Amino acid sequence: MSADRFAAITRFVEHIVHTLPLSGACLMLLKDGEIVYQRAFGGYTLDRVLPVASATKWVTGAVIAALIERGALYLDDTVGDYIEAFAGEKSSITLRHLMAHTSGLPHTDAPCLKQGDLSLEACVAWIAQLPLLAPPGQVFAYGENSFQVAGRMAEVATGRRWDELVRELLAAPLGWRNSTYFGTGTSTANPRLGSGLRTTAREYAAFLSMLLSGGSYRGARVLSAETIALMGEDHALGAPVLASPNLFTHRGYGLGCWRDEADAQGRAWQLSSPGAFGCTPWVDFRHRLGGVLMVRDSYHRIAPLAKRLQEQVREALG
Repeated sequence: MSADRFAAITRFVEHIVHTLPLSGACLMLLKDGEIVYQRAFGGYTLDRVLPVASATKWVTGAVIAALIERGALYLDDTVGDYIEAFAGEKSSITLRHLMAHTSGLPHTDAPCLKQGDLSLEACVAWIAQLPLLAPPGQVFAYGENSFQVAGRMAEVATGRRWDELVRELLAAPLGWRNSTYFGTGTSTANPRLGSGLRTTAREYAAFLSMLLSGGSYRGARVLSAETIALMGEDHALGAPVLASPNLFTHRGYGLGCWRDEADAQGRAWQLSSPGAFGCTPWVDFRHRLGGVLMVRDSYHRIAPLAKRLQEQVREALG
């Protein structure tokens, strides 16, 4: 595509980096699943590894979706079917509740998420002892605890560790070499499944390319088109919002992603999964484009700028 179409985008990101200021930024843009723009700003390179905070949730959602596609898990499976520590009302929490932040589990991080010497199993046993905020399915409370539990359900269902599942289902077919889930510090014993991914702009862009290409990447089938559609459905099912960091109006929550825009029939055409440090990945199915802005700052400072950037990208490439 003509460089003229990207000139305004380049100037806008340069303006962000210089005026906030930021130490750097990376921007990758895709059209029809292919990279059409890639640039690093400031002191960054496109291969710089950064923590992406809640942008992790979309990747975790894709791993869970892949297991659903294979019949290893079902959205209406209950935690009690897999983890004995969940008893009473908590045993009825479903995988759908966990992935859509409607489990009723506290949205404030459990202390075990900060203990890298624990296992995922031990952390989930700790979370099981926390009191519910509300009955399962009754409120939307965005947080990380439920994603730990969903990941442990995946481990029990498959008999495999989370890192093995990620490697087989996503990392290998997407050609990832630098993307890793971490917990506290550099520990991988108790990975934070809602916020612990460290990755590069190139590797996150490969994930977005797969989504925009109907589930395939460089000839390899990662997910089916039906599974990608499932990820974008509203699994919060209209539950009233108790706690949410999202600064903007949204149309519900999918499997690890916000439904930014939807058509009259309720089908989401833009999905995103921004993180607390400002990393903002998105896909726009209506215009067949997407992108990832990689920064290390804060969501509240970056989010309004990322929204304007998305509008500029749509005008240039849509």
